[in-house]
Amino acid sequence: MMTQPTPAPGILLEAEEFDDFGGWILDSQFETQMGSPYLLAHGKGRPVADATTHIAIKDPGTYNVWVRTKDWVPSHHPGRFSLSVAGQMLENELGIHGEDWSWQRAGSVELATGRIEVRLRDHTGFEGRCDAIYLSRADLAPPEGNDERTRSWRRRLQGLPEHPEDAGAFDVVVVGGGGVPGSSAALAAARLGLRVALIQNRPYLGGNASIETGLMPRGERGHLVEESPSENRTATCTPTA
Repeated sequence: MMTQPTPAPGILLEAEEFDDFGGWILDSQFETQMGSPYLLAHGKGRPVADATTHIAIKDPGTYNVWVRTKDWVPSHHPGRFSLSVAGQMLENELGIHGEDWSWQRAGSVELATGRIEVRLRDHTGFEGRCDAIYLSRADLAPPEGNDERTRSWRRRLQGLPEHPEDAGAFDVVVVGGGGVPGSSAALAAARLGLRVALIQNRPYLGGNASIETGLMPRGERGHLVEESPSENRTATCTPTA
């Protein structure tokens, strides 16, 4: 079996790292299947507002740019979008390559040293998807898939350790604050004086009851539900890698 060559070091921008999602939303429910959370342009047929962020360019020159995306209906490409780098809209429309999750070449751009803007522009409002953006001065596409080699490559470019850091000992570990039960369980354990770890992979606590959806439980609600972050809408968390 042939081994795919490893690209030269470049700049990897994960979609969840964007400063401002605009009208795009962060979707992490398929992370185990495709390797990472991604931004989704869920506009119900109307283009959503641009997602924007900034990155630092240390070495000036011509950069080749790839975007990991999915053409979810290859027959007519409903999730089309484009990418602007440093104010320059790249030439290739994205989400039209007829493939499942894979890297699509967006184009090339000449960049000077300094801080530049990166912008996602939705064209349709019909579920455009962006997992990550890769900029490299070499002309070799990033590795594809969700195996350990690919995950290691992503960690290396993000400056993440190969192995998780030891966070210490806990009395209670709640896996998933994505719903009211997880949030309430963590709050109840903490109120009892226990050392609690709450593991969550989305930017807001509460699942359907979070600020993202706003569907709180109906009927009788106890004080823990009333005090939970999903109810008061003030708590956020950082997604896990």
